[in-house]
Amino acid sequence: MTTTDHDTPHHAAARDAAALRSSAQDVTARDRAQQAAGFSPYYLFRRGTLGLPALEGLAPSRTWPLLAEAERARARREELRDRLEDALYEAVPALATEERHEILGLRRAIHNDRLPDAPDAVRLLEDEPRELLEAWLRHRADGTRLMREAEAALAAELDAGRRVLADTAHQEDFQRGLQLSDERTWRTVLDYAADPFSPRRKPSRRRRVENTLTSFAYRVVFKPSPFASFTEIGAAPWQPGTTEHQPEPAPKGRPVQARLSAGLLSWMAYELHRLDRADELMRIRLNNSLTARGDRVFCVQRAPDGAEEAAYGTSRVVSARDTALLHLLRQLLADGERPERYVRDRLVAAGLAPQAAAKALDQLVRAGICHRGLGLPDQHPRPAQAIAQRLRGLGTDQAGGCAVVFERLQAIEDGFSAATARRRAALLAEVREQVDAFVAAVGCRAPAPEAMRSTLYEDVGTREPARTWQPALLEENRWALELFQRVVPVLDDASIEKAGLYAFFTGRYGEPAADVPFTEFYRAFSELSPAEASAVAGGLGDPHCDDIRRLRREFADLLRTELRTGPRTELRLDPDRLRAFADRLPPALAPWRSAAYRVQFAADPGRRIAVVNGVTTGHGVFFSRFCELLEPDRPDTWSLTEALRDRIAETTPRQCDITAVLGLNFNLHPRLSPYELVYPGSVPHTAADRDHTLTLADLVVRPDPARRVLTLVSVRDGQPLDLVPLNFLYPAAAPALYRLLCAFAPTRTYRGGLWDQLDRADALAGRAAGHTGAPTAERTRPRVLLGDMVLDRASWRCPTDAVPAGEGLERQEAGALAAFDRWRRDRGIPRHTFFRITAAPAVAPGEHDLLAETRRWALEARTARLHKPHYLDARNPFLLQILARQLAEAGDGATVTFHECLPHAEDYDGRDGRPTGAEEFFVELTLGPSAADAAPHTRGDDDVND
Repeated sequence: MTTTDHDTPHHAAARDAAALRSSAQDVTARDRAQQAAGFSPYYLFRRGTLGLPALEGLAPSRTWPLLAEAERARARREELRDRLEDALYEAVPALATEERHEILGLRRAIHNDRLPDAPDAVRLLEDEPRELLEAWLRHRADGTRLMREAEAALAAELDAGRRVLADTAHQEDFQRGLQLSDERTWRTVLDYAADPFSPRRKPSRRRRVENTLTSFAYRVVFKPSPFASFTEIGAAPWQPGTTEHQPEPAPKGRPVQARLSAGLLSWMAYELHRLDRADELMRIRLNNSLTARGDRVFCVQRAPDGAEEAAYGTSRVVSARDTALLHLLRQLLADGERPERYVRDRLVAAGLAPQAAAKALDQLVRAGICHRGLGLPDQHPRPAQAIAQRLRGLGTDQAGGCAVVFERLQAIEDGFSAATARRRAALLAEVREQVDAFVAAVGCRAPAPEAMRSTLYEDVGTREPARTWQPALLEENRWALELFQRVVPVLDDASIEKAGLYAFFTGRYGEPAADVPFTEFYRAFSELSPAEASAVAGGLGDPHCDDIRRLRREFADLLRTELRTGPRTELRLDPDRLRAFADRLPPALAPWRSAAYRVQFAADPGRRIAVVNGVTTGHGVFFSRFCELLEPDRPDTWSLTEALRDRIAETTPRQCDITAVLGLNFNLHPRLSPYELVYPGSVPHTAADRDHTLTLADLVVRPDPARRVLTLVSVRDGQPLDLVPLNFLYPAAAPALYRLLCAFAPTRTYRGGLWDQLDRADALAGRAAGHTGAPTAERTRPRVLLGDMVLDRASWRCPTDAVPAGEGLERQEAGALAAFDRWRRDRGIPRHTFFRITAAPAVAPGEHDLLAETRRWALEARTARLHKPHYLDARNPFLLQILARQLAEAGDGATVTFHECLPHAEDYDGRDGRPTGAEEFFVELTLGPSAADAAPHTRGDDDVND
């Protein structure tokens, strides 16, 4: 085998040896993979801490029957109107001129459904038109009376609803969640709850508070997400093949975990370099990506966590001459970090002047060749306490004052979970006071206001069992998920990104190409302009990426074919047709081996169904965050942490995590994967296994021609690594280096449901035909099922400006409520739905702009609650007020989509032991080598499109 600058004899030998081992282990690996196939032996669930019955008083009970009666009176008038107008028209010729004007005015009033200005015109009419007019006037009077009664009832029931909102705001769990979402909002809501009818509050301000309160409340009920005490998280074992799990009696209480902001603590730790005698506190360590090639050294420079420049995610490859100073430094730090003063003293002993030694160290840190910091592990469970201990060891008054700050912060973290919302307000205020004290002691600038918005995070667990768990239904439909999992790569945007990177790699290094050090590959990619990088990620000009786009069009055509069979409320996908499509997929579009499904269970007349809310990365990713929260009280009980470790080792023995937290609390978790990649500037777990802890210097990039993807390979043993970052970080929001690493990992970029996929395909086709802008036509789509798995809900879409939701609906006027209800019933939209408003796309479908995507993610993350689907009861004025406000704020070309509420709202009444709020489950499915044959063939016409 020939070698290149990127393929050293050592690397080549390791690769040859690995190939021999791999060949000998193929059969064993396949057997092991087949045995590991199926559902993971655990599941996670989350449910809201507020039940729907608590909000029952928000939907009026007396108003709507009156509005229905008024609607019937209006319909009776409508039935009479045409006959009456014709009769009046025929009466005109027989009348005198003045009388004609009266009758014509009467006819216009009736046509416009308003009372005539001259009601005594009845005297001019003969018997039949007179009787018709009297009947019309009678129904008009009935309608007016009923609307007045409805308006009076509505006013009373709105006031009753405001008392319900006030009661909701007083609930402790709700207050705690709202408080951590935004303290200012919490105080505003508390002020409202103290007196919902305060005359000092402007109507517009009252509506804003009610919108906020209502939106949060219904989201807790219907869309539980892991946020503070709005939601409780549970997990339990589930052995594949079982149909039920009988949990042990749950202990009282629930686990709660509060943590200080990792980003805030990183900033404070970084600013400690300003202290007197900081060189005794700070450690110097080599950049773990540092490699020497010839007379040069290379590494990936990364700003330290907490530094202002770190927020911009700048990471670049730096090169320097391998001088005697660097040789000495590598010797000093070969065994790990050293105190900065120790390193400087060794440089002085080697012949540098003290000032030159200090300057040299500063330059090396700025260049990224060395890192300066406290050296605490990124995943340290109690960083504030560890920092305080380090400061106490320094022994100065200044350091002691800072130690008091960190000790107090640790005490706040420890006591936060047990504190009431009122007490928490004082604790949150004290966090701000301690930060102010730190700024004064250190002499640095205060943190940005954005950094102080969320200074503490909380997760709440439960040891109570799930109430709606139906494992048998999932086992019966495992074939459907396995079949769908084979198709998902076609719809996954990352399939194109991975193929685009492969094309970039082979275009630069040749095909077949030798292994290339990862730092060299990153340097080449980072030198691309934003437009060039976007073109690579979008696979522009790559025939294989064009094939993926063609397959997407074929899949869209498959859906259209199913739709053409006629209108329906439900569409059952033909498994044989879907399997045939999957069988045609090239090897380069391999199925996701491990996927996590977010599911809910629902009941339709005569059957049970499972609703797939989302498909995302498996491999334990979305379970890792809650391991420490759900750690058992007793060592002899089931542990999610141990279950995850065992499952990962069984299914993916080469799985490799990334240590970096990047100042984000949702990236904190125990070590679960067999291998760990230490991100530049990061510090691994305290008890890190050195044999299984790697750095970028240990990695090369190897092309895989069969799958047309790039793989990361460890130079230590020549074997590929399965990089799976265990975090909740959306790659578009990550630094460039982290994002590139994620391109080697299983992805989670399957976006939306099947109808969203079809809409994107239609938008691309429209753009190809010269059409631009957002879809504006109204359309209705049925529910989509594969087996008993709902892959997409029924939906109704229309332009936002077509919805009758003006100021009257926002002001909760009875007539506007009735008009909207009539509009949605005319279109067959159910009473209970979720709505989502979609703005006209800023970037054309199919185009890729990495910078724009990152900016858009950052902006939307700040108002994520507003961009997610909102529950809507079309008989609830408070929810309709939210809809009206969002429609008013929608821009030109925006659309609104209503999705059916599934599970049904009626299932949450709490009667007969039924739940009072939504539960959502995470389950993981691992495919075996024979998954392609797993789906049953159809047995007859009953299985196809019934």
